[in-house]
Amino acid sequence: MLNDKISILERALLRERKARKEAEEILEKKSFELYKTQKQIEELYDDRNAQLKLIVDNSSLGIVLSQNEKLITINRALVNLLGYSYQELLSMRISDDLTHPEDVEETEYQTNLLETNKIDRFSIQKRYLRKDGSYVLCKTNVSAVRDKKGEVKYQVALIENVTEINKKTKMLNTLNKLSVSILGKRDLYEIGWEIAKTTAEHLQLEDCVVYSVNLETGILTQIATASHSLYKGNDKTNLFELTINEGIVGKSVRTSEYQMVNDTSKCLDYLVDDSFRYSELAVPIIANGKVIGVIDSENSKKNYFNFEHVEVFKNIASLASAQFNSAISLAKEKKTQLEKDKLLIKLEKNNEELKNFAHVVSHDLKSPLRSMSALISWIKEDNSEVFDQETSNNCNLLLAKIHKMDSLINGILKYSSIDKIEKVSTNVNLQRVVEEIIETIYIPEKINIKLKNKLPVILGDKFRYQQLFQNLISNAIKYNDKEQGVVEIDVCEKQNTFLFSIKDNGIGIAKKYHSKIFEVFETLGQHNDNSTGIGLSIVKKIIDLYEGKIWIESEHNKGTCFFFELSKMRY
Repeated sequence: MLNDKISILERALLRERKARKEAEEILEKKSFELYKTQKQIEELYDDRNAQLKLIVDNSSLGIVLSQNEKLITINRALVNLLGYSYQELLSMRISDDLTHPEDVEETEYQTNLLETNKIDRFSIQKRYLRKDGSYVLCKTNVSAVRDKKGEVKYQVALIENVTEINKKTKMLNTLNKLSVSILGKRDLYEIGWEIAKTTAEHLQLEDCVVYSVNLETGILTQIATASHSLYKGNDKTNLFELTINEGIVGKSVRTSEYQMVNDTSKCLDYLVDDSFRYSELAVPIIANGKVIGVIDSENSKKNYFNFEHVEVFKNIASLASAQFNSAISLAKEKKTQLEKDKLLIKLEKNNEELKNFAHVVSHDLKSPLRSMSALISWIKEDNSEVFDQETSNNCNLLLAKIHKMDSLINGILKYSSIDKIEKVSTNVNLQRVVEEIIETIYIPEKINIKLKNKLPVILGDKFRYQQLFQNLISNAIKYNDKEQGVVEIDVCEKQNTFLFSIKDNGIGIAKKYHSKIFEVFETLGQHNDNSTGIGLSIVKKIIDLYEGKIWIESEHNKGTCFFFELSKMRY
């Protein structure tokens, strides 16, 4: 009985030991699995942390974790942006040590809204102090990290440098403003003022001066001056000038390149204007490859100007060059037109004086000529029985010369009065005019005048047309040496004009004289001693008066043909 109980207990103990061993094995296995899982979680956590750290450290944005204005964690980008070390930044407060004084109020206002649970995030543009004392403009996005109670535990800020973007935006706005301000302007001084004002305001310059350049004379003229705080204007009555061989401005014109001098005390080209300044920048305004103007600025500080200033000046000069060039061209045109108007007035005055002079001189000459003619006639008559044949011939020669002189004076009067007589425009029947001339003038029996086609009715002054045709017909008769002389008058109708011709078979005109025949007093040494050399000049003046054309075709000893064109205008 006892043995049975012992045997039962032994078997129970064995089973218990076996169960315990199995349990231990299971526990050991599960413990190992748990350990492995924990290691994997730790490795994954470490990996995620490493990845996050890698992202933060290599981000182009500055990343900050802060608490109560104190920096807790920062990344490399912020260190590079501000120039401080990690340790220096971690000892600084955001508003007190890193924010521009003018931006503190807005920063604290937004932060208060965040901490009082009124907002969860905000965005602000603010300036941060760099270690070198300068400020950098940044866009800052701030988000709150809250605890279980909803209180702000941390603040996470992403800081982006927007200085260059802001500069480009401001530059674009400035160029747009300038473009609008000079659009439609044609006055050079107004355009110069807009350039000077816009440049000075954008760059906060002590002064900005705009010059125009006259390459023909080599003169630069100051047409406008301004500063960011003072209107100086464009006084046209007190213009400062210098040559392109003078000053830093002149050098900019000669080289067609910008000139930046940051210590003028060491520059031989520097010229003192109203006061001495240490820095000067001059940028040419170029159009069609030529310098037409210069934008110039001076500053009282050394090393004031930099390449950012140069780029702004260049952009403004490039934008304004076309309008500036157009204004210069217009100014030249106005000046030329003014000179033309003055010259025209002077010519009209001179012409009037010449006409009056011709009449006065002609009148004063005709009186003594008449006296001379009468005196010679009386002497000849009183001494007819005393004078021999030679003396009588000499008296006749004197009378002939006096008559020619009288004819010459009459010709001068006619020539000078052609455009002085009031121009009367009516429909003139040229066929009737020519027929009346043929009936009136002396025509030798050997001369035959033919009208080949009926002449038209044309708008103009009948008296002037009579002078025109009579002079040409008389010339054709006067200079005809043939036994059977022929004068042909013809007309040909063209689209807008009538082409007239008066042709003869007379002595002709050598080609070398064709360009001279319409000049006053030009007789070309012809045989007829009664010629005054004014008739064809009168013809040319009448043709010019009606804006027509006249020319000649002729050969010596073969005859002459005068062609002239007149407008077909009529009522």
